[in-house]
Amino acid sequence: MADSGIHKTGWTNWSGNQIAPDAQFLQPRSEEDLRETLTQGEGPVRLVGAGHSFTPIVATSGTVINLDHMGGVVCADPQTNTATIRAGTRLKDLSPELEQHGLAFKNLGDINVQSFAGATATATHGTGETFGCLSSEITGVRIMKADGSILEGTLDTNPDLIRAAQVSLGALGVLLEATIRLCPSYNLHRRTSVEPIETILQAAPERWSTHRNFEFYYIPFSGLGLNISHDETDTPETERPPSDDEAAMAAIKSMRDKFKWSSFLRRRLLSAGFKNTRPESTIGPSWQLLATTRETLFNEMEYHLPVETGLDAFRDVIKYIERHQRKVYFPIEIRKTAGDDGWLSPFQGAPRISVAVHAPADEDHLWFFEAAEPIFRAAGGRPHWGKLHSLEAEDLSGLYPDFARFTALRRDLDPEGRFMTPALARTWGES
Repeated sequence: MADSGIHKTGWTNWSGNQIAPDAQFLQPRSEEDLRETLTQGEGPVRLVGAGHSFTPIVATSGTVINLDHMGGVVCADPQTNTATIRAGTRLKDLSPELEQHGLAFKNLGDINVQSFAGATATATHGTGETFGCLSSEITGVRIMKADGSILEGTLDTNPDLIRAAQVSLGALGVLLEATIRLCPSYNLHRRTSVEPIETILQAAPERWSTHRNFEFYYIPFSGLGLNISHDETDTPETERPPSDDEAAMAAIKSMRDKFKWSSFLRRRLLSAGFKNTRPESTIGPSWQLLATTRETLFNEMEYHLPVETGLDAFRDVIKYIERHQRKVYFPIEIRKTAGDDGWLSPFQGAPRISVAVHAPADEDHLWFFEAAEPIFRAAGGRPHWGKLHSLEAEDLSGLYPDFARFTALRRDLDPEGRFMTPALARTWGES
C-alpha cells in the first residue's frame, strides 16, 4: 500500500468506553490513499472523526480511518450563503475559515471538536426552535463507495441520496465533500441565569419561541436550573469571562461525595451555592459562544422526544434520579430542534425536545438503560445516534418511516458489507 499515514495500532473513543485494540488506524492524505485503504485494507472498515460518540459502531478488528489530513473549505459563495467543504474537517477549524468568507453555520452544538462528517452522520444538533440539526443543511454530497468509486448527488439531481446521506452512521460510504447551507456571519448576545427548575419549565416554551437559541440544564438534587440564551446582535463585542464550568462540576461532585447520604442537606447547600451564581452577559462571534470546551470525561444518553411529551419525560427522569440515584451529579441538558426530512434524522417530521443524561467516564452508567431509557421510550423518543442506547433494527424500524429505504440503499452501495461491524449489523437487522 502507498504511504497512507499509518498512525498506530488500536483506537479508543474520547471517553474510553469504546475501544478497538487490534484495529489498524490510518490517516490518509489523499483520495488515492483512501481508495487504496478501502479496497485493500483489512475489513471491516470504519470512519472516525474526534471519537466523541459513545456507541460501538466504530469499534472493529479491521481498519479505522480518520480524515484529519483531508480537510478545509473547497469553495464558498457569500452570494448564495453556501459552501462546499471537505467532510473530515473539524467544526472548530471550519468556523474561522468560513468566517473569512463572511459566512457561518446557522447553528452549532455545544461541542465543536467533531469532524463535520462525524457530526452530521449522527445528527448532532444545537438548540433553537427554528433551526434543524447540522445534517439538515446538507444539499450535496461527494461519497467514495467501498469499491473506491465516486458517487455524487444534490437535492436537485438525487434527493433520495441526500436524504439518506444526511444521517448515515457512515454506512453508505466515505463522505468526502458536502455542500451546505450557511448564513452571513453574525454575533450573538449570550446570557445565563439560575432559576428554580419549575420556573424554567413553565417558561421554556415561551423562551424557545422568543430567543434565537435557548437551552437549560438541571443540577440534580438542587431544585435549580441554568438558563442559556443566545440572540443575534449588532452591539460591539465584549470580553468573555473565563469559563468556570469545570470548577462548578468539581464543586457539584464534591457536594455529592460529602452529602450523598442526605438529599435534603445536599439540596439546601447546592441551592444556596448556585443562587449566588453571577449571570453571564457576553457578546461575540456565534461560533465562539455556542460551543464550549469539555474537559471532564463522561458517557451520555440523549433521546429526542415529541414536544408534547418532552418536558414531562424530563420531570420523570428527575423524579427517578432523586429517589433512587444519589450518585448522580452531572447536570441534565434540555434543548429543542426543528424538524427536517432526513431518512434517519431523529427530527424527521416534527420538532423535538432533547433530554441528555450524563455520567462521569469512571463511574457506572447502567442506570441510563435501566431507568432513563424506558422513560424516554415510553414518551415516544428517538435516540441520538452517537450516544448510548439499546435499540436495534426491530425497534428502530418502528421509529423511522424510511428505515427500510435506507437499509435497501445501504445494501446497494455496500453489497459486500465492507463498512459493516457487529454493532451496525444489529442496527440494520442484517447478519
